[in-house]
Amino acid sequence: MSEQTEQTPAPDETVTVETEENKAPECAYPGCHRPPVPKDPRVRGQAPKYCDDPEHNAATAYKAKHSKDKQPAGAAGKAAEAAEVDTERPVTGAAATAVLVRESVLAAVKELGAQLPRYVELMEQVTDPEAAEAQVTAAETRAEARIAESQEELFTERGRREKAERRAKNAEQGKTEADEAAEEALRQLDEAKTRFEAETTRIREEAEAEVARVRQEAEDAVTAAREEVDEAQAQFQSETARIRTEAEERVTAAQTEAAAEVETAKHDAASRVEQITQEAAEAREQLLAETAAKVSEFKAQADERVQAAETAAGRAQTEAARQVEEMQQTVEAAEAGAHEVKAKALQDVQDANARVVEANGKVEEAQVAARQAHADAKTKVEAAEALVTQLQADLKQLREEAGERRARIKTLEDKNGDLYDDIRTAERGQRDAEDQVRDLTRQLQELQEQQGKKK
Repeated sequence: MSEQTEQTPAPDETVTVETEENKAPECAYPGCHRPPVPKDPRVRGQAPKYCDDPEHNAATAYKAKHSKDKQPAGAAGKAAEAAEVDTERPVTGAAATAVLVRESVLAAVKELGAQLPRYVELMEQVTDPEAAEAQVTAAETRAEARIAESQEELFTERGRREKAERRAKNAEQGKTEADEAAEEALRQLDEAKTRFEAETTRIREEAEAEVARVRQEAEDAVTAAREEVDEAQAQFQSETARIRTEAEERVTAAQTEAAAEVETAKHDAASRVEQITQEAAEAREQLLAETAAKVSEFKAQADERVQAAETAAGRAQTEAARQVEEMQQTVEAAEAGAHEVKAKALQDVQDANARVVEANGKVEEAQVAARQAHADAKTKVEAAEALVTQLQADLKQLREEAGERRARIKTLEDKNGDLYDDIRTAERGQRDAEDQVRDLTRQLQELQEQQGKKK
């Protein structure tokens, strides 16, 4: 009776196994009973285990099976659900996040650079083939241990053997699913790494483009500042050259006018002295030649000539004084013009320095390339100061020339003094002539008295 009881279940179990083997294959995703995708005869390997639903694959099946065994709780559960949602929609989530954080990506480049080595290290650990192989080996070891355990139970009892076979089959299937899940995880990690590298490259290119743009703007600012400095320097040089030319023309005109006036004064003085001398000589000869009858007339004429000589001497003295005053006014005007030229040149230098300071302020706000512009501006300012020094030297020369003109005026005054001496000499000659006239008159009277006595 007992033997029949033991042998009776065998046919039932055989029928059950045959029914499961003859059953149509279904999708390996938990809860899905759709048929798997037919195997392409041109593709080598195992037949597909999942239906045509793109969400049904080894990774999602692995998650679904484990989510039934252990549900996440609390904050960890919410984080897992959020991560799962992100994993299910990686492209859409990444695009939305990229739109939201695009403006802050550039600001986080430095922080990303600090975190990137750590992230690469973690990615290397995740994608390390040896670690994956060790994990797979551990899974295989556990599966083999389960298979060995099942095989040991197979020898103890027939029922336990069948159970062990089912366990082994489940373990083998779990191993296959684990392998597929691991492969899927590696593939997703590779895709994530590729996307990360592409995003990093794009961010780096945008950062380099931004740096290039800022550098170009700085170079443009430096170029504009240099052009302003060059324009100010050119304007300063042109204005300085014009001022110098005007000063030289004024000095030349003043020199020419002064020389002409001096020559005119010398010529007039010489003419007057010669005329007075000639008139004095003629008067003397006339006084000696005239007779006593014309003594009174000669005396009157002599008085008139003396008065005319005195008037001429007064006019000559007045004219000389006027010429001296005009020369002094000319010298003062030349000095005033020189002072005006100096003041204008100094004002131009101050304006140029102000422009240079303004240009240097703009250049200092730019990047390192602006320092060269500052050096150029400083060199040009030194050149401007050297030009001011030259102008001061020219002004000194003008003053020296003015001093020379004063010396010539002094010489002219000395010549006028000589003219006064000549006039005084002529006056002495006039007095001598008058004395001679008186002597002649006395002699003539004596002759007349002698003639009267003889009669």
